[in-house]
Amino acid sequence: MRSTPSPDTTRIRGRWVRTVEDAKRFVEEVGLCLIFSESGRLGYPTLWDVVDAPDKQPGERGFGERTNLVWRLKNDLPAAYPDEIFYGKLANGRAMLCTIERLEEILREQRREPDEVSRDARRLLSVIATRPITNRELRAEAGFDGPGGERRFNRALQELQVAMLIARVDTDPDTWFPFDAAYPGLAERARAARRRSRAGSRTR
Repeated sequence: MRSTPSPDTTRIRGRWVRTVEDAKRFVEEVGLCLIFSESGRLGYPTLWDVVDAPDKQPGERGFGERTNLVWRLKNDLPAAYPDEIFYGKLANGRAMLCTIERLEEILREQRREPDEVSRDARRLLSVIATRPITNRELRAEAGFDGPGGERRFNRALQELQVAMLIARVDTDPDTWFPFDAAYPGLAERARAARRRSRAGSRTR
């Protein structure tokens, strides 16, 4: 089964989300949403569509109240409800929020094992496996310094998120943990589903 955009737009019309609890209701109703409006071209609902805050005004400094609220909610929501709401990346690298039920479907589609990702991604994963670790600590410990180091680090970090091998466990600052340790039941069910699928392909 492919993870497709939700056809339910009953709660997408209008801007009504102001609190973490509002955002939780929205994600629960749509199953999966992207974060900002430029992602809407993919057909998914976005948090930006429903956040009720003033748009940035001409001459206003900073990002504006609406952008700031979206940013805060996408961080605070999974932190407040880690057993119900997940923040991660879709196969195309777009950031998303989803229910744990929807995560199980996405996991079956996107999950890759450590030997299926790049050398740089495995290098990061070997460090993340030792303890929860922040971006800054991770980049330094994994040795992504020098020319091109930041670009390689960001690319490998996104690869691990898309592969569902790591999960964000804190946002101030961003802190990473192995996905299997954070969601052991989901990870094992995804592996079992892949084994069944491969066994079925061999018997055809």
